[in-house]
Formats: sequence, C-alpha cells, structure tokens
Amino acid sequence: MLVLNESQVQFQDAIDPDSDRPIPIIGILYQDRLFKQLKSFPKDKLESAQQLTRQLSLDPKVLCLMLEESDKYTVWCQDAKLKSYDASQVEPIDNAIDKIDLKELVRQMRDIGGVKIKDRRYRLTVYPRCMLGSEMTTWLVRKFFLAEADAVKLGQRLIDEKLMHHVTDAHPFEDGFFFYRFYWDE
Repeated sequence: MLVLNESQVQFQDAIDPDSDRPIPIIGILYQDRLFKQLKSFPKDKLESAQQLTRQLSLDPKVLCLMLEESDKYTVWCQDAKLKSYDASQVEPIDNAIDKIDLKELVRQMRDIGGVKIKDRRYRLTVYPRCMLGSEMTTWLVRKFFLAEADAVKLGQRLIDEKLMHHVTDAHPFEDGFFFYRFYWDE
C-alpha cells in the first residue's frame, strides 16, 4: 500500500469515463499514471482508509494509493480509461454559452433527470414549483462541463431572456439558497 502526501502528486484535470456523458473531474498524476478518487475518509478514520486500500490492492490489476491531505485521507485508483483534459483545447466558454438553445435547456431542466422543481418553504411562506440556485448551478456544471461562474452566467441569461425569475424578483441569478421559477410553471 502506497501512502503519499499532497506534495508528492500533481492534481490533474481529467475526464471521467464511467459517466453517461464524460464529466470533468480532478485526478492525480503520480509516476506518469492518472488516478481517480474513489473515496474520502475523515482524519480519524485512518484504519478504514487503510483497510479499503489493502482490499483493493489484493487485485494485481488494480493500482491504488492513499493520499494524506490536511483534513482527510483519500483512496485513489488508477483507471486506464481516464483521460487527461486540457481546457485550452475547448472552445471558449462564452461562445459555448451563447450557442445553447435556451428553450431546449429549460425543457431538459424541467424533464426527468433535470433540476428538482418542487414546493419550497422559506420562513412562513411556501413558494410553489421552484428550484434552488445552487442545485441549478450544479446541474449546469455537470451537464455542460462549465465552471461555476459560467453556470451562474447561463442562469442569469435565462433570467434576462425572461424564461425564469427569482420567486420575489428580488435577486439576479446566484449560486446559493435562492428560489427560482420558470415562467412556464407560474
């Protein structure tokens, strides 16, 4: 079992091959091999992290290592299908956001597998059929491989194009505990 600290590895952008659509993830590069994070353990669970790493290492085809970080231990496994991801080869994000069909985006967000739209309560008021800004941001990041800031820009674009709004029209789009509703759900 190999136990490393953060200074011995290089964090690397990678594409997760196990998802339906490739999702950018953070991998680590160690001795020219790319590893994918499997599981994290709090500092007081060192034995559990060691046990998982030992168990996985019993398979000679699986190369695992344990990374000691400042606040946790993480178990990483080499994945031959994992690919490095070079952000410089991707189209500039502003152009990509501009090319997204907003009506189709809203349809996908409201469909199965989209953003959770439900009645939500804040203080003593119930806001029907709305979603959280933070959940929408997470969904956009995963769906379109966006940075959080770019997902917020896309959310604001939906507001500017009058496809959704803050439930009280008091806020622009923000990545946080703010309620937003599609005009179609009014």
